Amino acid sequence: GINAEYGVFKKVPTKPKHPLRLTLTHPMGSAEPSICLITKDPQRQYKDLMKSHGISVARVIGIGKLKKKFKELEAKRVLCNSHDVFLVDERVLPIVPRWLGKYFYTKGKAPIKVNLTKSDLSKEMGEAVRSYMVANLGKGNNISVPCGRVSFDNDQLIENVNSALTSLCKVVKPGMKNIKSVYLKSESSVALPIYTALGVAPLKIS
Repeated sequence: GINAEYGVFKKVPTKPKHPLRLTLTHPMGSAEPSICLITKDPQRQYKDLMKSHGISVARVIGIGKLKKKFKELEAKRVLCNSHDVFLVDERVLPIVPRWLGKYFYTKGKAPIKVNLTKSDLSKEMGEAVRSYMVANLGKGNNISVPCGRVSFDNDQLIENVNSALTSLCKVVKPGMKNIKSVYLKSESSVALPIYTALGVAPLKIS
């Protein structure tokens, strides 16, 4: 994959209370991923909610069932390997990581928060599937965000870098003025600088 490294920040950002969701224009995975949705209880209420909005998810798991049925590591592994994307009701997100365990994170399937109270739920779910969660903001002066695959063309890569940057600047104050540089890096390449702050002009990567 190709990562965008946003930093070095001029000033280390204030650590947000909860992990930050950065929404990309183009999905990093399959165009039609298998989605597992973890919700508040009762589970049935959210299955019906998905159905009423015409939203297709492979599986809905209530937090109570997650705690009971997926205690063992092997059960967690099977669950992780059964789906491409794990979305989590933001109201239970703070307690979900301890029940999922480290395996999901090592496999690049960290749970992505979703607001199930949104009126336009289809849009919210679609954006969540194309998102990446940043949990380490505020711990240093840079972050790395997966933003592309080698199969992406230049336009797709640029659009993903810009969309992630837009999401980031809504949280990092004072926005673009705090971004010192942006780099692109693949697993086997050196970091390629694509932006360096010279003044206070707004950035548009192209």
